[in-house]
Amino acid sequence: MPLTFILSLLTLLISTQAKPNSAPAAMRYSINVAEVDGAQPQAKTIALFKHLYASLNISPMLVSFPSKRGLNMVNSGKLDAEAFRFASIGRRYKNLIRVEEPLGVGQTGFFCVRQAACKIDEEHKIAMLVGFERATDICQQLSLSCEYVSSARGLGKLLDQGLVHAILATTIEGKQIICQAKQNTYFFKVQDSLVRYGYHYVHRKHKSLVPVLARNLRKMRQQGMLNFEKSLAQLTDYGCNKQVTIL
Repeated sequence: MPLTFILSLLTLLISTQAKPNSAPAAMRYSINVAEVDGAQPQAKTIALFKHLYASLNISPMLVSFPSKRGLNMVNSGKLDAEAFRFASIGRRYKNLIRVEEPLGVGQTGFFCVRQAACKIDEEHKIAMLVGFERATDICQQLSLSCEYVSSARGLGKLLDQGLVHAILATTIEGKQIICQAKQNTYFFKVQDSLVRYGYHYVHRKHKSLVPVLARNLRKMRQQGMLNFEKSLAQLTDYGCNKQVTIL
């Protein structure tokens, strides 16, 4: 067989094998989202993360698992990223890498059923999530009697049953609490000295994506796609048929 024919055949074979991989395929990528509207994340949440990852040729699949279980699945690498967590939570998991540009801001304050209960009073009993950043310091600083609860649903039950006067939470956490609670109307009084920023986290195997994700978040913030410029009324408009009145 002539040498030129053999070389031509090899060239054709190599080019044929390489052709299907000439364009990078979209990566399979799963993000855990803490949602309260059922098993499926909201359409606006899906749209936000698709936009965040679009420049990386990644179309993420959003899934929702119970809070701690979802974090453990991301930490173990079974899931690729955690949608949104406050820094105090994220730093507890060694395999989670934080995208330094904040994804959102949580205005912190008191949610209550009765308007009078939203004021700071040493005789009032206040509940908050056990992972609330600087929880002990805040309770001492404001001279509050505090109870720490492990779940948003548990907080809502305490408030509905009148076992606490108010819940101290961010407007972001408030969605999980209020939408799972039974009352239809609530009050919210912001505590201006307390603001918390939330961040997107990826498993360390995706560390190379972090600089691009931070750059994309900066652009999204400049374009008004995140919640930084929203009013308190907008931040507490949870879309679950609950009315939150700002005090």
